[in-house]
Amino acid sequence: MTVETKTRLITASIVAPFVVLCFVNYKSLIGLVAAVVLLASYELLSLASQEKDKGFVKYAVAICVGFVVVYGIMGAQNGLLLLSLAFVLTNVIAVLTQKNVEIVWPTVVATGLSLVYVAGCLSFFFPIYLQFGAANALLNLTAVWLYDTGAYFVGMKWGKTKISKKFSPNKSLEGMIGGFLSALAFSFLYKIVFDFIFKAKVMPFTSLVIFSAVITVLDTFGDLFESALKRYFKVKDSGSVLPGHGGMLDRIDGLLFVTPVTYFLLSIGIL
Repeated sequence: MTVETKTRLITASIVAPFVVLCFVNYKSLIGLVAAVVLLASYELLSLASQEKDKGFVKYAVAICVGFVVVYGIMGAQNGLLLLSLAFVLTNVIAVLTQKNVEIVWPTVVATGLSLVYVAGCLSFFFPIYLQFGAANALLNLTAVWLYDTGAYFVGMKWGKTKISKKFSPNKSLEGMIGGFLSALAFSFLYKIVFDFIFKAKVMPFTSLVIFSAVITVLDTFGDLFESALKRYFKVKDSGSVLPGHGGMLDRIDGLLFVTPVTYFLLSIGIL
């Protein structure tokens, strides 16, 4: 086992129990999502600012976190309205604070991306929690974790068929298969435990197969998208807040793609 792998496992063993405990009630979930958005949006906006205007970053991050908190407190209602208002506010501040007109456009793009990609997508945990229960919200998180873990170890051991040499040369088809099987096995075990021990309603077994396949595809594309961003900004990791994992954005890249789609599929009855 490499030093990096050991570091990843130690970090996960410390962070994971705290994160899971935050799903005990809705208020702690709001706090968790807000904290993650704070770190991830700061990383993304700091990369985009490229030292040109770090002063604006704090305003944009505050608005991203504010959107999450207000949306959560309002019971996951009027999300599009709140997101639009947050977008307007960030760009009003951008126009008022930017002295160099050449960086207004990069600022607008970065703040808009941070609002939709980070704050918007991650906040779909709220309607999942409120409409479909804490058990399904927690499953959405932990199944993605298990997919990432399975894909990482299987890909590291047997990965040969590369799926994107341009954006993420370490990603392999073998890793995806390993991740799918890991997420599926975990989801089945999770349902058994929560259905029979905690008496919590989890999506049916047949839906868990679809759910695991959705995770496999979207988690992979979420990782590739974030890898493309990092290659554009010429960095290896989005940050260093999580030893062995890189930045917070590195840790949640797949989750940002999976969570809104999970909510959509639950809403239309496919899951």
